[in-house]
Amino acid sequence: MRWWLSGLGIFFLFMLVSCQKTLSGNGVVLDKNTGLPVKGATVEAFLDHPSPDAFQMRTATGADGTYFVSSDPQVCTGSCPDLYVEISKAGYQGAYVKNPHGDTTFLQPSP
Repeated sequence: MRWWLSGLGIFFLFMLVSCQKTLSGNGVVLDKNTGLPVKGATVEAFLDHPSPDAFQMRTATGADGTYFVSSDPQVCTGSCPDLYVEISKAGYQGAYVKNPHGDTTFLQPSP
């Protein structure tokens, strides 16, 4: 019985120092030459680093160039992982953004 109470106490202590959190980010994508919004750019979100095993979601920019991405709920002990966003569109050079929160990303047209 005593080991069970100790285990329960450790569980509650762990719950106090960790949390489950959904990471999210947003921003706007503009053409670097014209300053106009880039509609339909692909936006992919990753945790920790851009790679297939860290993929979280894909969306596209709206008519005004804005996007919103989020992750699956993450258990965070101490600090949560970074959210990386990869932005791409045919005719433009791609871009990466770390932890976007209202960031403006300018895409350079391809030569």
